[in-house]
Amino acid sequence: MPIFGCPVYAGAREVLEDLHQAGLPIFVVSCATQGQIERDVERTGLKVDGIFGCGDKGPIFSDLRLQHGVGLVLGDHPADRRGAESAGLPFFQACLDGQIAFPGQKEVFRHWREVPTLLLAGRTAEG
Repeated sequence: MPIFGCPVYAGAREVLEDLHQAGLPIFVVSCATQGQIERDVERTGLKVDGIFGCGDKGPIFSDLRLQHGVGLVLGDHPADRRGAESAGLPFFQACLDGQIAFPGQKEVFRHWREVPTLLLAGRTAEG
């Protein structure tokens, strides 16, 4: 989810809302400040179960995995991948708007409409 007032990626809000309505918890974890993230989530109107502004995403991802027993990290930044790896969660890189996949990154999506298919394929870490 873009921050600092940037537009939301095409299809992101709709897909995340559908997943949330289906009963999947949605969390926003960012290296931006808590206040910045809260303002951007409010601006987009996205319904989420938690918002975390933090310096290191790994401990947050680990805590969420312990609480929920399962998880998947979707992100577009190397910090997302590092945090997912440290928490033992699968990471899918958002390669949107021409973004190039990180070296060695195999699991990518190029449009948000691909995300439900990833989830249906069972590509999550179960605790």
